[in-house]
Amino acid sequence: MDRRHKKKAFIGLGIWLGAIIAVTAFGLTCRFLYPTSQRADALMGFVMITFFVVEYVAYFWGGSHLCKAKGYPTAILLWGVLCWFPQVIVLSVLLFAMPDRRRDPSQSGQRKHRGPEESYISRVVRYRRNALVANVLGVAGVLLSLFFVFVRTGLFEDHQNDQVVGIFIFVPSYIAILYGCWWWVKAKNWPDVIIFIGLMPLAPLVIRYVRILYIQSGLLPLMMVLMPILLIGVVAVLPDKSGIPKRKRWDRK
Repeated sequence: MDRRHKKKAFIGLGIWLGAIIAVTAFGLTCRFLYPTSQRADALMGFVMITFFVVEYVAYFWGGSHLCKAKGYPTAILLWGVLCWFPQVIVLSVLLFAMPDRRRDPSQSGQRKHRGPEESYISRVVRYRRNALVANVLGVAGVLLSLFFVFVRTGLFEDHQNDQVVGIFIFVPSYIAILYGCWWWVKAKNWPDVIIFIGLMPLAPLVIRYVRILYIQSGLLPLMMVLMPILLIGVVAVLPDKSGIPKRKRWDRK
């Protein structure tokens, strides 16, 4: 990828993904604090308008730099005008599935000045270590957030404040699990697009009437908790295609 556009592309994609997570956390917070408040509905409407503005700006800005970084025309992004779900498909295909047409011209010159390159085995071991740390922290954070949501800790007079704390702990924990599974998938030499399984609970939110039933029935919080656990299970059962043999166990004689 062209380094001139790569950094801006990932900044734009980070803002795009962060806006999705932020508006989801805000919606859950309003649901817990003001379940039947008209003021909360009006505030949520303003937040949704702001969300769509930020979402489309980040999508087209970051996506255009991603297209330039990989050597593709920016017309590919026009499919994302329809709604949020086509944006997920376009960005995931462009980022993970389509081959890179551009090679960074500065890489050949920089490699001469670097030290010894990291071996393949060392790189896979580093990927596994990052995956283990991120997943352990993420799962611990999810369990802690569930503790705040369902248990009255006594830190606040109103239990709803405990639930808000649990939500704010859950969001970075959710991201940590996605991040850890991303490293785990890289260690097993599988396509990175597999981690989008963890974002599947957000897909029904783009369908109008399904979104209402999805939120009112309480399935959204349930799926947001179950899907990261399912993602860890899916990545765990994937066969290892890295080619590194497992640690040998010597029988004691």
